[in-house]
Amino acid sequence: MTREQTLLALCLLLLAAALAALLGLLRFRRQFFLLYREVQLCQRALLADQPLPEASCQERAPSAVRDDFARIAKKFRRERLEAREDRDAVRELTSNLSHQLKTPLANIRLYQELLKSPELPRDRRQCLESRLEEQTDRLDRLLAALFKMMDLERGAAAPNPANIPVLPAVTRAVESVLPRADQKQIHIQMEPFPDVPLLHDPAWTEEVFVNILENAVKYAPDGSVITLSMECFETYEAVRVQDQGPGIPKEEYTKIFQKFYRGSSSSGKEGWGIGLYLARLLVEREHGYITVSSHPGEGSTFSVFLPIMTEV
Repeated sequence: MTREQTLLALCLLLLAAALAALLGLLRFRRQFFLLYREVQLCQRALLADQPLPEASCQERAPSAVRDDFARIAKKFRRERLEAREDRDAVRELTSNLSHQLKTPLANIRLYQELLKSPELPRDRRQCLESRLEEQTDRLDRLLAALFKMMDLERGAAAPNPANIPVLPAVTRAVESVLPRADQKQIHIQMEPFPDVPLLHDPAWTEEVFVNILENAVKYAPDGSVITLSMECFETYEAVRVQDQGPGIPKEEYTKIFQKFYRGSSSSGKEGWGIGLYLARLLVEREHGYITVSSHPGEGSTFSVFLPIMTEV
């Protein structure tokens, strides 16, 4: 090969290399442009909380970016939904707290103003002082229930379970509601309880039945009977509380265990819509569950299921 041929071949080789580099640059520029456009479109869609735009089948280069943006968008929307739910929950809790605290605080202020009168008769003063004490106790119980509810919801409270019979805790619960039952001449009877050890926290179990029994006494008619019984199953023991109240519509079976819910039969009755919700939370933390069965006009039966000799 002559020198001229060698130089020509070298020039052609350099020209081919330059053309290849130019084509590569153009291809890179196109891919970069597609990538930039994809990022811009995805960014706008993400900020506007809209679905990501569809890409052409030939645009394979930005697929990894699109997948990353899809994951980011999914996480962003999930966190945004959780933030909205938290905000709604705080707003609902604030509204309910305001409503629940308004009545006892207003009554306390009223009784305090009336008691300021120096000309108030002695018997009237004693009556107002008694009512003031009742409202103060009511407010104290409400705040205690709210604090307990919040501790349970955020997992700050935990049971101390022991394998012991449930009868002592149920008996203490009955004794605590007897004064209110006596005021309405309601008889609370307990059928024989088998001496079966259950895995439960006695203090928590007592509180569960206090809430259920208070609810039964509140809605049961004067002179009626509330019956407590127990039934054993293979892994659970059911303690039932049966009343002769107005009953609960079937569509409210799950709603009555929700926070601040008050059923259709609660009109004119004092209450906060917390008791049964607290009872459900407490039972669930003890690895049990609670159910209700009822027929309007025929009373209701609440069944608390607690585990028999199981591990926590």
